Amino acid sequence: MNQAEERLLHPSPGSRIEAAREHGIDLTLLVERLRRTPEERVRDLQEALRGLEAVRGRARRIVERQLTNGS
Repeated sequence: MNQAEERLLHPSPGSRIEAAREHGIDLTLLVERLRRTPEERVRDLQEALRGLEAVRGRARRIVERQLTNGS
C-alpha cells in the first residue's frame, strides 16, 4: 500500500481526512479510483457521460411528447 492510500485508509487523528470520514465520505471509493490508470479513469468518465446523455435524450423526448399532446 502506498503512502497516499495509507493516509486515506488510516487517517491521522484530528486530520481533515479523518474529519471527512467522520462526515460520512467513503474514502475507500477514492482509493479505488486512484488505483486506476488515467486512461481507465477517462474511459469510466466517458461511459458515465454517455449514460447521462442517454437519460437526457429520453427526458427531452418525453417533454416534447407532452408538449405536442397538450398535456
